[in-house]
Amino acid sequence: MSLLKVDSLSVNYGTEGDTLKHVSFDLAYGEVVGIIGESGSGKSTIARAILNILPKNTTSLDGNIIYKNKCLNTFTEKEWRAVRGREIAIIFQNPSHYLNPIVKIKKQFIETIICNKKISKNKALEIAKHQLRQMNLTQVDKILNSYPFELSGGMLQRVMIAMIFAIEPKLIIADEPTSSLDVITQNIIVRELLRLKEELKTSIIFITHDLSLASHIADKVIVIKEGEIVETGIKNEVLKNPKHQYTQQLIDSVFKLGDIQ
Repeated sequence: MSLLKVDSLSVNYGTEGDTLKHVSFDLAYGEVVGIIGESGSGKSTIARAILNILPKNTTSLDGNIIYKNKCLNTFTEKEWRAVRGREIAIIFQNPSHYLNPIVKIKKQFIETIICNKKISKNKALEIAKHQLRQMNLTQVDKILNSYPFELSGGMLQRVMIAMIFAIEPKLIIADEPTSSLDVITQNIIVRELLRLKEELKTSIIFITHDLSLASHIADKVIVIKEGEIVETGIKNEVLKNPKHQYTQQLIDSVFKLGDIQ
């Protein structure tokens, strides 16, 4: 049974041609789908369309996005408030755009948890500290008492991811979540995403240009080029037996076929 179904999604920003062209895929409960493509291929537009946060210059959106058998296209703002962030959460590339620079991390973290869970502030603080430690952050109290601008980009990204993990959403859209992080921290993020998948049956859309990273986390991969899906299927089938030239080019640029497990 599908948690999410994207059916013939097309998006136009008013530029020449569609940004997305009839994109369709299903996401099952507890499944990780990796969406792979180069910059400008339309990967992030898929994420924004699912959450109804497309830019104001969007001239058209066609197709249907079905979540738990409900069409998100028809949601009112009130219905979106009950879903966006709580059930469907997104990890962006640049968390500094989404955290208040003049409010300490502790206040923002606790308020985020309380808004989504009916628990006390003390319990929310306990969860916040636990999630930060899961991100391999040691100076937890110092981080919580810092303003976002006082933290490095990589540390801020881990804080943002910890916030989302604390909410335990049904669906996480991870849009290039590790692009600013070192390899060790990338592995921590992937490990935690997989833990949520296994323990909570969280579904994940993992958007990346890094084919090797997608190969570690995804059950199924979607290869997108110039707004169109050129190949999709079970991870190992696509990576070992690519049918499209573009997929083969991505593979050749990353690793030898003999390295794929």
